[in-house]
Amino acid sequence: MLEFKKISKDDLQAIIRNAAERLGINEVIVEKDYWVCFVLNYLFTKSEWKDAFTFKGGTSLSKCYDLIKRFSEDIDLILDWQVIGYGKDEPWQSRSNTQQDKFNKESNLKAEDFLVNTLIPQMRLDFVKLIEDDFQISIDVNDPQTVLFEYPTSFQSEYVKQVIRLEIGALAAWTPSEMVEITPDLYKVYPMLFVGDSISVRTVLPERTFWEKATILHHEANRPADSKIPIRYARHYYDIYCLAHSIYKNRAFMNQELLEKVVSFKEKFYPRKWAKYEDATIERIRLLPDDYRLNEIESDYNQMKEMFYGSVPSFEELLTTIANLEKEIHKL
Repeated sequence: MLEFKKISKDDLQAIIRNAAERLGINEVIVEKDYWVCFVLNYLFTKSEWKDAFTFKGGTSLSKCYDLIKRFSEDIDLILDWQVIGYGKDEPWQSRSNTQQDKFNKESNLKAEDFLVNTLIPQMRLDFVKLIEDDFQISIDVNDPQTVLFEYPTSFQSEYVKQVIRLEIGALAAWTPSEMVEITPDLYKVYPMLFVGDSISVRTVLPERTFWEKATILHHEANRPADSKIPIRYARHYYDIYCLAHSIYKNRAFMNQELLEKVVSFKEKFYPRKWAKYEDATIERIRLLPDDYRLNEIESDYNQMKEMFYGSVPSFEELLTTIANLEKEIHKL
């Protein structure tokens, strides 16, 4: 468990500036990492729903496993659907396509209602006691399953958004997962700012994230020509590049059933005909899009450079690794 000592914005600014220089990391990233960990600490140790959340996605690969050298703007969280009133296995019940679509929409509305009317009001009440300076907590008007935490900022950036996005969905799979200990980057330089030594976070295992990322790339490889790839989606190509160079690639290869589970989940709860999830198999999965898409992805990747730290692979290295990875998977 880790307690964040209450500290003023001005004092925190001076501390972050010094720590960033010593760590060799951009000040904006050190500051945001501090607040990301603050939120994770709250959700997993102080919140009354601490046992109902599971951490997933790219930020979990960075904070929990040090697998990627990329700072993410979001915290991807799974909310146990029992919190919004469903039985443990109820979402998995067989339904017609029409009934399933109705269920998916209903469950999303229930999750949104929980965020707006329960979680956010409680976070506001609790954060006032923990933070000295002004902050804002609200729902994203463009994505009602995303909570926005505008933390007190001292540094400016054109690309790193100084707001933490808590993307919280109940229609997500939280297994396999494990408890992992994490700390803010600031703790490495100034441990006296905290009481305790780490934050225990329940997180999805990287081998599942590997197949989640692989199916995202498959999804993008089949995106219609008249549909643009969303901004910052180059992160998924970078993330799977890093996973391909880790021990978790072989762990994922040894658990091919996870790919089937990931695909089944997406087909049931996030169906898109054009994604061709039925082809996301060991034999046929696609990780690279058609050539005409590459300039779009490369441009997005280059704009993300401020969010990377350490050694950053070139776009050509990404493509080579991913092309080889696709061949490896097809040979399993």
